[in-house]
Parts: sequence; C-alpha cells; structure tokens
Amino acid sequence: MKVAKYQPILCLRTTQFAFGAAEVQVKVQELRKLKKRKLKKEIKKNPVPVVISPWGELCIIDCHHFVFSCWHAGVRKMRVQVVSDLSRRKFSYPGFWKYMAKRGLAHLYDQFGDGPRSPLYLPNDIRGMADDPYRSLAWLVRKAGADEKSKKKFADFKWAEFFRRRRLLHKDGRRGLKKAAKRAAQLAMSSAARSLPGYSGGKHFSGKIKFLPKRQIKGRLVTVPKIKGT
Repeated sequence: MKVAKYQPILCLRTTQFAFGAAEVQVKVQELRKLKKRKLKKEIKKNPVPVVISPWGELCIIDCHHFVFSCWHAGVRKMRVQVVSDLSRRKFSYPGFWKYMAKRGLAHLYDQFGDGPRSPLYLPNDIRGMADDPYRSLAWLVRKAGADEKSKKKFADFKWAEFFRRRRLLHKDGRRGLKKAAKRAAQLAMSSAARSLPGYSGGKHFSGKIKFLPKRQIKGRLVTVPKIKGT
C-alpha cells in the first residue's frame, strides 16, 4: 500500500497508552524556538516509523514523544517511514495486535503500569495519550547520566516500572519530582538495576537533575505549559 511521505498527525494511530510529560515539555520548548525553515528540516530528518495495519491505519511504533511534542508546537503533518506493510495480511483484530505486541511493536500497558490492556482502549491519536509520571522520572534520570540510552525495545518503560515498584513519587506526588529523581538516580547506579537495559553504574552521571517541569503560579495546574490545539 502506497502512502504519502507526509501525513496529518491526527491520522497516525498510537501503539502506546502513555508518555512522560517532562520530556514533552522540553521538546515542545525546543521546537518552538526553531524558525519555520529549521522546524521543517527537523521534521524531514526525523521520519516517524509506522506499520500499515490490515485496515490501512498508520500505526506509530516509535517517536511518540516527538509526535506529541510536534502537535503542541503547532506542527500538523509529519514525515513517515513505512517499516512494515501489513495491509494485505488477513489478520483478525486481536491477531494483528498480538502480532504487534509479540514483536515489540506495541506496548499495551497503561499509565499506571498495568496491563496488557486490550488494544480497543488505545487512543485514536496522540491527543488521547496519558501522562505517566514514572516515564518522566526515568527520562530525568537518564538525562542526568545515571544510566545510558538503550536500543532495546521499551527500555524506558522498564526503568519506569523499576522506579514505580519503589513508589518514589507516591509520598510527594509530582511536586516531589526533583527529590524522587535524586533517589532514582542513586538506585539506577546501584546493583539493584544491573539487569536493566542501559545500566552503566553511573559512569556518566553529572550529579545534577535538570529539565524539571516548571510549576505554574498561583494555584494553576502543574502540567505542560502553554499547550495548544487540544
């Protein structure tokens, strides 16, 4: 099945339930600083990998944070790269998603770490994705150099679950993100995390937790600021 190189963002189907708001906030701010020409180049050089479903849907299998950030930065079309065309395969609906999950092309666990959930409840597009604060925590720890980026599938999810099991955010909620990140960094460098993808023992740990979400003033919600188009 042939598809145009550039597709409307809202035509792209998610294969995950959740994202990390801290990473999105930083990416949105970076994208908004780019001039129009540079933003177009950024979109062009970072095609979104998709699988074409038996029903002609374009299913995102990576770069959910980038697509989500682009939407909130005002981008309405993304460049896509078809990595697998299953449009002629005679899958049942459950069979297709079983195929996707088995090959690491879909992650059917929700923002609470529970699952696998039925793909029926996956968002129709990136606007319906939920915030998992433990994904943010895992991202902050990696940015601080406590562990390294891994090419293994769903590495960030595994780190998020590692921290979730220790309930690092349960005491103070999102307002305790910096404190939790410091504790998480120490755990990420400990022997308890040795089996996780990207474990490095803190070889490149900077000792600083950066990119914390900015709080809103006077009682406004602590969330990704200045989000448009929702």
